[in-house]
Amino acid sequence: MRKALGNVGAVLFWVVVWQLAAMAANRSLLLPIPTPVDTARALWRMALQGGFWLTVGASLLRICAGFLLALLLGGLCAFAAARWPLFRQLTAPLVQLIRAIPVAVFTIVVFLWVSRPYIPSTIVFLTVLPIVWSNVETGLRHADRQLSEMARVFGMGHWDVLRRVTLPGIRPYVTAAVTTGVGFAWKSGIAAEVICRTQGSLGDLLWSGKAGVSYDEVFALTVVIVVCSGLLQRAATGLRRKEERHDPS
Repeated sequence: MRKALGNVGAVLFWVVVWQLAAMAANRSLLLPIPTPVDTARALWRMALQGGFWLTVGASLLRICAGFLLALLLGGLCAFAAARWPLFRQLTAPLVQLIRAIPVAVFTIVVFLWVSRPYIPSTIVFLTVLPIVWSNVETGLRHADRQLSEMARVFGMGHWDVLRRVTLPGIRPYVTAAVTTGVGFAWKSGIAAEVICRTQGSLGDLLWSGKAGVSYDEVFALTVVIVVCSGLLQRAATGLRRKEERHDPS
């Protein structure tokens, strides 16, 4: 309870700083900086529009789709890399290339081959894939091979070994990948929506607000994006804490 009150107090402190800074700066600016009150009003106006929440849901859906696909394919590639050294050697340059390319460049390149509605999901997938791949592969390399061999000696099939021995052993690494990947997924997905102006997305609303000089709406959308990011991070952190409670070590 005390920690929660401290967090609320810290947020209120910076809201007051924002209000005072905006009031001081707006005296000499042609285009005033939106104050917290202006932002709250713009957020209220948008919240009353049913289409706004559909837009928020659409952005969440696109980003989650790319994230889940990266989680699935990254896990499969990690298993293949741990199982076959040739596969790991051949794919290592590709993974490094994906890591090195900035989101903005990726978005422009992907735009040449992927339809605009699918670009954010594709960018999220490419951003999160190396994170999942490396974490799961690290977990597999640190797995107790003797435990797996002993399970086979006792007559367990490959599926049972995977389900009861391998997957529980790499679960902390998967959890770490999810926790790290969620933040990158949300940031890269919103950035891709802004760059390619995906229709019916938070990124497109941001661009429209900027083009229309509706900076109160831009600030309000930023608040929504930050809140959504915080909720996703909180969910991922809860998953990690649950994993730590179940960790026998």
